[in-house]
Amino acid sequence: MAVFTPVSPPEASALLRRLGLGTLSSLRGIEGGIENTNYFVSCDAGEFVLTLFERLSAEQLPFYLHLMKHLAGAGIPVPDPQADAEGRILHSVCGKPAAVVNRLRGRSQLAPQAVHCAAVGDMLARMHLAGRDFALQQPNLRGLAWWTETVPVVLPFLTPAQAQLIRAEPVSYTHLRAHETPEHLVCRLLLEKKKQNTPQQYNTSIQR
Repeated sequence: MAVFTPVSPPEASALLRRLGLGTLSSLRGIEGGIENTNYFVSCDAGEFVLTLFERLSAEQLPFYLHLMKHLAGAGIPVPDPQADAEGRILHSVCGKPAAVVNRLRGRSQLAPQAVHCAAVGDMLARMHLAGRDFALQQPNLRGLAWWTETVPVVLPFLTPAQAQLIRAEPVSYTHLRAHETPEHLVCRLLLEKKKQNTPQQYNTSIQR
Protein backbone atom coordinates (compact mmCIF):
# COMPACT_ATOMS: atom_id res chain seq x y z
CA MET A 1 0.00 0.00 0.00
CA ALA A 2 1.29 3.47 -0.89
CA VAL A 3 0.83 4.92 2.58
CA PHE A 4 4.20 5.97 3.92
CA THR A 5 2.86 8.63 6.29
CA PRO A 6 -0.27 7.65 8.27
CA VAL A 7 -2.98 10.32 8.29
CA SER A 8 -5.65 10.18 10.99
CA PRO A 9 -9.29 11.14 10.35
CA PRO A 10 -8.98 14.25 12.56
CA GLU A 11 -5.96 15.44 10.52
CA ALA A 12 -7.79 14.88 7.24
CA SER A 13 -10.94 16.53 8.61
CA ALA A 14 -8.99 19.65 9.58
CA LEU A 15 -7.73 20.05 6.01
CA LEU A 16 -11.19 19.49 4.52
CA ARG A 17 -12.60 22.23 6.74
CA ARG A 18 -9.88 24.64 5.59
CA LEU A 19 -10.80 23.84 1.99
CA GLY A 20 -14.52 24.23 2.56
CA LEU A 21 -15.23 20.66 1.46
CA GLY A 22 -17.42 19.74 4.41
CA THR A 23 -17.35 16.80 6.79
CA LEU A 24 -15.20 13.72 6.27
CA SER A 25 -17.16 10.49 5.86
CA SER A 26 -14.45 8.08 4.69
CA LEU A 27 -10.65 7.97 4.56
CA ARG A 28 -9.00 5.00 2.83
CA GLY A 29 -5.37 4.41 1.89
CA ILE A 30 -4.77 3.78 -1.82
CA GLU A 31 -2.99 0.58 -2.82
CA GLY A 32 -0.22 0.83 -5.35
CA GLY A 33 2.12 3.70 -6.04
CA ILE A 34 5.81 3.93 -5.23
CA GLU A 35 6.62 7.43 -4.03
CA ASN A 36 3.81 9.40 -2.35
CA THR A 37 1.20 8.76 0.31
CA ASN A 38 -2.32 8.71 -1.16
CA TYR A 39 -5.78 8.42 0.36
CA PHE A 40 -9.27 8.27 -1.11
CA VAL A 41 -11.37 10.86 0.69
CA SER A 42 -15.17 10.99 0.79
CA CYS A 43 -16.84 14.10 2.19
CA ASP A 44 -19.84 16.36 1.78
CA ALA A 45 -18.43 17.90 -1.40
CA GLY A 46 -17.81 14.56 -3.13
CA GLU A 47 -14.89 12.21 -3.81
CA PHE A 48 -11.29 13.41 -3.62
CA VAL A 49 -7.71 12.18 -3.37
CA LEU A 50 -5.39 13.39 -0.62
CA THR A 51 -1.69 13.21 -1.52
CA LEU A 52 1.24 13.74 0.81
CA PHE A 53 4.42 14.33 -1.21
CA GLU A 54 7.24 12.27 0.25
CA ARG A 55 10.12 13.38 -1.99
CA LEU A 56 9.35 16.61 -3.82
CA SER A 57 9.79 19.74 -1.74
CA ALA A 58 7.35 22.57 -1.18
CA GLU A 59 9.55 24.68 -3.47
CA GLN A 60 9.34 22.19 -6.35
CA LEU A 61 5.61 21.45 -6.20
CA PRO A 62 3.89 24.75 -7.15
CA PHE A 63 4.83 24.35 -10.83
CA TYR A 64 3.10 20.97 -11.09
CA LEU A 65 0.04 21.89 -9.04
CA HIS A 66 -0.55 25.16 -10.88
CA LEU A 67 -0.09 23.38 -14.21
CA MET A 68 -2.77 20.89 -13.17
CA LYS A 69 -5.03 23.77 -12.14
CA HIS A 70 -4.40 25.52 -15.45
CA LEU A 71 -5.18 22.42 -17.50
CA ALA A 72 -8.29 21.64 -15.48
CA GLY A 73 -9.51 25.19 -16.08
CA ALA A 74 -9.05 24.64 -19.81
CA GLY A 75 -11.33 21.61 -19.75
CA ILE A 76 -8.63 18.92 -19.71
CA PRO A 77 -9.73 15.96 -17.50
CA VAL A 78 -6.86 16.13 -15.01
CA PRO A 79 -7.03 16.20 -11.20
CA ASP A 80 -7.96 19.71 -10.07
CA PRO A 81 -6.11 20.90 -6.90
CA GLN A 82 -8.49 22.32 -4.34
CA ALA A 83 -7.77 25.80 -2.96
CA ASP A 84 -8.39 27.26 0.47
CA ALA A 85 -10.06 30.61 1.11
CA GLU A 86 -6.82 32.43 0.23
CA GLY A 87 -6.37 30.58 -3.06
CA ARG A 88 -3.54 28.32 -1.89
CA ILE A 89 -3.45 24.86 -3.48
CA LEU A 90 -0.31 23.56 -1.72
CA HIS A 91 -1.10 22.56 1.87
CA SER A 92 0.61 20.76 4.75
CA VAL A 93 -0.44 17.56 6.53
CA CYS A 94 1.63 15.71 9.12
CA GLY A 95 4.57 17.99 8.33
CA LYS A 96 4.54 17.02 4.63
CA PRO A 97 3.51 19.12 1.61
CA ALA A 98 0.07 17.98 0.53
CA ALA A 99 -2.69 18.52 -2.01
CA VAL A 100 -6.33 17.53 -2.39
CA VAL A 101 -7.62 16.89 -5.91
CA ASN A 102 -10.93 15.70 -7.27
CA ARG A 103 -11.12 11.96 -7.90
CA LEU A 104 -11.36 11.17 -11.60
CA ARG A 105 -13.48 8.39 -13.00
CA GLY A 106 -11.84 5.45 -14.73
CA ARG A 107 -9.32 2.71 -14.02
CA SER A 108 -5.86 1.58 -15.10
CA GLN A 109 -5.54 -0.01 -18.53
CA LEU A 110 -2.75 -2.58 -18.17
CA ALA A 111 -3.13 -4.08 -21.67
CA PRO A 112 -3.63 -1.07 -23.96
CA GLN A 113 -4.82 -1.56 -27.52
CA ALA A 114 -4.49 0.74 -30.53
CA VAL A 115 -7.67 2.58 -29.60
CA HIS A 116 -6.24 3.41 -26.17
CA CYS A 117 -2.99 4.67 -27.71
CA ALA A 118 -4.97 6.89 -30.06
CA ALA A 119 -6.91 8.31 -27.11
CA VAL A 120 -3.67 9.06 -25.27
CA GLY A 121 -2.24 10.82 -28.32
CA ASP A 122 -5.37 12.90 -28.70
CA MET A 123 -5.28 13.91 -25.04
CA LEU A 124 -1.58 14.78 -25.18
CA ALA A 125 -2.27 17.08 -28.11
CA ARG A 126 -5.08 18.78 -26.20
CA MET A 127 -2.82 19.18 -23.15
CA HIS A 128 -0.04 20.77 -25.21
CA LEU A 129 -2.45 23.22 -26.77
CA ALA A 130 -4.01 24.08 -23.41
CA GLY A 131 -0.58 24.60 -21.83
CA ARG A 132 0.80 27.04 -24.39
CA ASP A 133 -0.19 30.05 -22.30
CA PHE A 134 0.95 28.60 -18.96
CA ALA A 135 3.40 31.13 -17.57
CA LEU A 136 5.44 29.15 -15.02
CA GLN A 137 8.63 27.31 -15.94
CA GLN A 138 10.78 24.77 -14.10
CA PRO A 139 13.75 22.59 -15.13
CA ASN A 140 13.03 18.91 -15.64
CA LEU A 141 13.59 17.30 -12.24
CA ARG A 142 13.99 13.90 -13.90
CA GLY A 143 16.36 15.06 -16.63
CA LEU A 144 19.94 14.13 -17.46
CA ALA A 145 21.39 15.35 -14.14
CA TRP A 146 18.96 13.16 -12.18
CA TRP A 147 19.71 10.17 -14.44
CA THR A 148 23.43 10.61 -13.86
CA GLU A 149 22.94 10.56 -10.08
CA THR A 150 20.41 7.73 -10.05
CA VAL A 151 21.95 5.21 -12.45
CA PRO A 152 24.82 4.19 -10.08
CA VAL A 153 22.27 3.64 -7.31
CA VAL A 154 20.10 1.19 -9.28
CA LEU A 155 22.82 -0.60 -11.29
CA PRO A 156 23.58 -3.22 -8.57
CA PHE A 157 19.96 -4.42 -8.77
CA LEU A 158 19.83 -4.89 -12.57
CA THR A 159 20.57 -7.77 -14.89
CA PRO A 160 23.51 -7.31 -17.31
CA ALA A 161 21.10 -6.62 -20.18
CA GLN A 162 19.19 -4.05 -18.14
CA ALA A 163 22.43 -2.42 -17.03
CA GLN A 164 23.62 -2.08 -20.62
CA LEU A 165 20.33 -0.50 -21.63
CA ILE A 166 20.24 2.01 -18.78
CA ARG A 167 23.88 3.05 -19.34
CA ALA A 168 23.05 3.93 -22.94
CA GLU A 169 19.91 5.89 -22.15
CA PRO A 170 21.49 9.16 -20.90
CA VAL A 171 23.57 9.32 -24.09
CA SER A 172 20.42 8.92 -26.18
CA TYR A 173 18.71 11.60 -24.12
CA THR A 174 21.58 14.01 -24.67
CA HIS A 175 21.40 13.56 -28.43
CA LEU A 176 17.63 13.79 -28.43
CA ARG A 177 17.94 17.31 -27.04
CA ALA A 178 20.86 18.28 -29.27
CA HIS A 179 18.61 20.22 -31.62
CA GLU A 180 17.98 22.70 -28.79
CA THR A 181 21.68 23.60 -28.47
CA PRO A 182 24.05 25.73 -30.61
CA GLU A 183 25.27 24.20 -33.86
CA HIS A 184 28.86 23.70 -32.72
CA LEU A 185 27.70 21.68 -29.71
CA VAL A 186 25.47 19.52 -31.90
CA CYS A 187 28.45 18.68 -34.09
CA ARG A 188 30.66 17.88 -31.11
CA LEU A 189 28.06 15.59 -29.55
CA LEU A 190 27.56 13.71 -32.79
CA LEU A 191 31.29 13.28 -33.28
CA GLU A 192 31.71 11.98 -29.73
CA LYS A 193 28.84 9.54 -30.26
CA LYS A 194 30.43 8.28 -33.50
CA LYS A 195 33.79 7.89 -31.80
CA GLN A 196 32.26 5.87 -28.94
CA ASN A 197 30.50 3.54 -31.40
CA THR A 198 33.53 2.99 -33.67
CA PRO A 199 35.22 -0.43 -33.09
CA GLN A 200 38.86 -0.30 -32.02
CA GLN A 201 40.02 -2.47 -34.92
CA TYR A 202 38.45 0.01 -37.35
CA ASN A 203 40.47 2.84 -35.83
CA THR A 204 43.65 0.75 -36.10
CA SER A 205 43.09 -0.03 -39.78
CA ILE A 206 42.57 3.64 -40.56
CA GLN A 207 45.82 4.55 -38.84
CA ARG A 208 47.70 2.09 -41.03
